Amino acid sequence: LGGGVVRFVRLEGGAGRFGHRGVGLIGECDRLGDRLECSGLTLRIQLGRIVGHVDVLDVFASSGGFALAAAAGGARSVHLVDSSAAALATAERNLAHNHRLREVRDCTVRTTVGDAFEVLEQLSARDDRDRFDLIVVDPPSFAQNQANVERALRAYARLTRLAVVLLRRNGLLVQASCSSRVATDAFFDTVHEAAVHAGRRLHEIRRTAHPLDHPVTFEQGAYLKAIFARVT
Repeated sequence: LGGGVVRFVRLEGGAGRFGHRGVGLIGECDRLGDRLECSGLTLRIQLGRIVGHVDVLDVFASSGGFALAAAAGGARSVHLVDSSAAALATAERNLAHNHRLREVRDCTVRTTVGDAFEVLEQLSARDDRDRFDLIVVDPPSFAQNQANVERALRAYARLTRLAVVLLRRNGLLVQASCSSRVATDAFFDTVHEAAVHAGRRLHEIRRTAHPLDHPVTFEQGAYLKAIFARVT
């Protein structure tokens, strides 16, 4: 998986362990398919390798998979945003599970419970607004059926516009979609156009799709897509 070795081990209390390049990270899960463990695991490994000493905003953080990867990768701080207080509590425990790693211990952690769109707007409106070096935007599916596709694209565009203005120059945007009915090209085009409308330009580093840990086994199964891009 992206040059790493991934192992799943059922631990007491429902915790699962995954490791890459000999560095294991521990995270709670109730089943093998939990977001922290499977969906986008290789993407999280890639993120952890490129982070460095930066400030990170993790939007739709869920149980903290991206934030944990960033902290383990040396992030100075991680700010997790999610509408679920329970999910953020799990994320905080997952970070605590990994305090044996100096990088995780030294990382400053902040959590905000709230609607992602509203929280991003509030952060943008502040005169002393925070700036980030890396923002991860990984929402749940916005298009459960074909009729929702246009609305989903508008939501992705809005998220892009809100995120890019919170990035420092040359900051990194990682934006993902798991909406099966949103075409890959339409998603990437929407993200690029929204950044331009916000007065920023994206310089792509890579695009990712389905990794080995999330094989395509059914019609419309190739729904995962993400973009890594520098923002100027």
